Amino acid sequence: MDQKAFDLIVNRLDTVLKEQGFQKQKGFVDEVEGKSVFFLGEHSAYSVLYNEQEMRFELRSTDMTDEGPDTDKWKSISNWLYNPETDTIKDAESIANDFTETLQGDDRRAALRAARRKPQKDKDNNPGPVFFYKRLVQVFPELKDEVAEELAAYEQFRAVTFAKTHVVPKIEAQAKKKDAADTKKLCSLLDDFYKNGDFDVRSIISMVIFNGISEEGRKNLLEHMSPEFQKYYHKAAVRYINKKVKPEKEKRQRASRDLSGGDAPQRLSGKIPKSK
Repeated sequence: MDQKAFDLIVNRLDTVLKEQGFQKQKGFVDEVEGKSVFFLGEHSAYSVLYNEQEMRFELRSTDMTDEGPDTDKWKSISNWLYNPETDTIKDAESIANDFTETLQGDDRRAALRAARRKPQKDKDNNPGPVFFYKRLVQVFPELKDEVAEELAAYEQFRAVTFAKTHVVPKIEAQAKKKDAADTKKLCSLLDDFYKNGDFDVRSIISMVIFNGISEEGRKNLLEHMSPEFQKYYHKAAVRYINKKVKPEKEKRQRASRDLSGGDAPQRLSGKIPKSK
């Protein structure tokens, strides 16, 4: 992938989408096809993906859910072939122009107005626990089936219980591999979601995951976390180690219920501010 071309296109879209109320998420998202960047709005989301195999840039849109953008229902808006070995920065400029003109066109503005008329689901537009767990699949592939089983079994996704049962043991094992590539990748994900996730995600990362692993594992992971998170954790979250959190009610699915599931907000003890 041509990083300069990717950055040029993303920055141009960021300027246009900011005016429409969208926020660019920090960092890249690793997908099967390649790397992408998300722009999150109140009711909808956009993404720029560079498909490594097909060597093309793609502008996509989807709806926002309680867990974040609905990544299973991306709709392709515009596609442009781009070969890093033969194409130039001028070709990237042309792609950026097409993408921005598309977003500023009457059809896209009408679609945005229609999305805004939908019932509000997530006031803060921050990814929730289920979206967070789905992203952890990049490091722990087995989580995909475990998330699906949880959604199918319970009416309310037990985000804290799920973290303790399925996520913490995996992170503990990974944390022992101090300098492994997957350990650094895991910390990058945790850092990004602590900055951009909702209250529940930040609580789960700081008070369930970091307070739930061993002292050795915690020390290894903290070395790869941002200075902002390290400062917050040592100042505030560490005090909750070994503190009890009120158990979640287990409400199983009814046979007739739609099993698509959702993420129910859960408040943990203590105030969890965003790192600055």
